[in-house]
Amino acid sequence: MKNFIAASSLLFCHCVYAQVQWQSGFDLTTRTLYVESSTQQARSFGIVPGANVTISIQDNLTFFSRASALLETGSYKGTLLDEFKPDQQVVLNHAYFDYRPWDSIQLLGGAIPMKDWSMDILVDSTRFLGAGARQKIALWGEATLSIDALGAIPSNQELTNRLGSVSEGTPSYWQAGLSLNLPGDLLGIKTKAYAWGYSNVDGDIAFQSGFMGNQTVGVGSSNTRFAYSYKGFAGNFDINGEVSTFRWGLGVDYLFNDGAPDERNQATRARINIGHTGHDFTFSYFEIESDASIGYYNNALLGHTNRDGIGFDYAYKYSKDSSIGFKAVSAKTIRSSLLQADQDAISMWWRLTLK
Repeated sequence: MKNFIAASSLLFCHCVYAQVQWQSGFDLTTRTLYVESSTQQARSFGIVPGANVTISIQDNLTFFSRASALLETGSYKGTLLDEFKPDQQVVLNHAYFDYRPWDSIQLLGGAIPMKDWSMDILVDSTRFLGAGARQKIALWGEATLSIDALGAIPSNQELTNRLGSVSEGTPSYWQAGLSLNLPGDLLGIKTKAYAWGYSNVDGDIAFQSGFMGNQTVGVGSSNTRFAYSYKGFAGNFDINGEVSTFRWGLGVDYLFNDGAPDERNQATRARINIGHTGHDFTFSYFEIESDASIGYYNNALLGHTNRDGIGFDYAYKYSKDSSIGFKAVSAKTIRSSLLQADQDAISMWWRLTLK
């Protein structure tokens, strides 16, 4: 009997291992950053080598992961925050399992990249530990309707390492909603609407977010609390088209926090995209009221919250494996504050994909 169990176990492991296939890829990014305001100044240059590993465990089960190293040098002056200070660290960008029991159902678990789920005025391109599910429904042609839900623990590893204290309770984030995709050559439409919410996010996160535009109460990193709750609705709408080598697009993001009062609870970002061959240009306007979202988790180059301003993005893919880009943002404060000041930021990058 023992021999039978051992043989069966070896056969099972062999069958599973025989199905495992993996792929890897490497890339190198250089980045230059310039930030100017009366509360912080940064001039830095860095390289970011990164590695992607994809493991196909079974036909319907895949593991996706990416890690990178941030190696920066430069100068920094800040009175309240150090978010743009040159840094050296290893970052787990994402690592999650993707299970598809049926073609129309996708289940995710692990360190999930939030850029695939949320707009950056709510949650920037970070990873949350959690689980998600997505049901895709075919409509006509290539048109699809998706129902998705996500439950996660917001990442605050960098913050707790820096401040050295631990908040009570486990922070959580959730969202659930619908998305509609109507692709087309001359005209395509994508839209998404969802409910979202945070809970148990106080202490260190609230303390830092108080310098990023949010209204907080209390003194010190362990005793600070948000003045309002964060839960509400969000959505985005994009139309795009392509004619020969010319591309165009219009889009808008909208965010509403039901837990904050009027004139503090909304955020909007509108954008125009123009592209030709390998060149892409994006012009945007944004307005993020002070408590529309938690400042620590949304976009730093936009100035977090209590901001309005304009942005310009340019990207040029000059070969199959190489691209360069430029981003400029001018963010003004909406409500006068001793903790914030008008901010100008410029970021330039070059990326090479290695086989």
